Amino acid sequence: MGHVRVRGHDYRARGYYFITFGTLNRRPWLSRIEHGKVLLEPAGELLLDAWRKIAGEDPAYELGVTVVMPDHFHGLAIARRAPKYVIGTHVSRVEGRVLHATRKRRNDQELKMWEEGFYDYLSLDIKMLRAFENYIVDNPARWQLRHDHPEWFRKQYALRHPRLPAETTWTAYGDATLLDHPCLVPVIVSTKISEAERAARIADILSQVEQGGIPVGGFISPGERRVAVEIAKLPRARIIKLEPWGLKRYKPAGSTAARWLADGRALILTGFPDDEPAECRRSNCLKNNEWVMQIAAPRRVSSCGC
Repeated sequence: MGHVRVRGHDYRARGYYFITFGTLNRRPWLSRIEHGKVLLEPAGELLLDAWRKIAGEDPAYELGVTVVMPDHFHGLAIARRAPKYVIGTHVSRVEGRVLHATRKRRNDQELKMWEEGFYDYLSLDIKMLRAFENYIVDNPARWQLRHDHPEWFRKQYALRHPRLPAETTWTAYGDATLLDHPCLVPVIVSTKISEAERAARIADILSQVEQGGIPVGGFISPGERRVAVEIAKLPRARIIKLEPWGLKRYKPAGSTAARWLADGRALILTGFPDDEPAECRRSNCLKNNEWVMQIAAPRRVSSCGC
């Protein structure tokens, strides 16, 4: 886990890191959510204690806001100067300490607890840092909303959100809280650019998604479909897909429902009326791309944080 994860970034230099890692098979070992508040389980208490040790062992790091969700953890770690250890080393230590203590407590030396890998979204922008802080603080409330509003995982009409352009009426399937994520990545890969430009664009998109960003796009062009294929290989990736037609005949089924919608990892959106034919019209695709850029545009956040 200590290897370089963001191309071109020196992990022994300063940086703001938004860290996310989860439990194996999304088992709710770490906490439970009641009335939008986090109540730690024993494993969650161990995790929080292990995380707090980072600053003592490596004073270059300043730890920011955290949240211990039932099946995953979010935390901010800010390297104010060159750290003794890269952030991946600390994440490995945190997971190892919690696993060792949990195995001992449960008397189960074969216990496997963590999903492989973690996300470390890097930002040197203080505004992005504030957006991450707000996202972390709001996580339990979003979790409670998903519990209290199962209709969000059925067809939703007249969906409203600050990110969605108000010029049209939005219909959706899936988890609308994905729109709250501070890092939405527009996926637009034109057929008119050179092969080298296309490869560079795809690599850039995938790099941002691997760091934890959520891709937003119609996934219509060959380059965009290539991005979708690669994203599907990532174990914890999420996606916002804008259809350039109506959802009258759309029914979540098969692997899409089981692997993405049912896990709260996908949002299917359209700004077109239900009866808009499922045809790849140029005008619709251009409008869709315009909406993609508006939805993925960075949100303005307060300089005072939460």
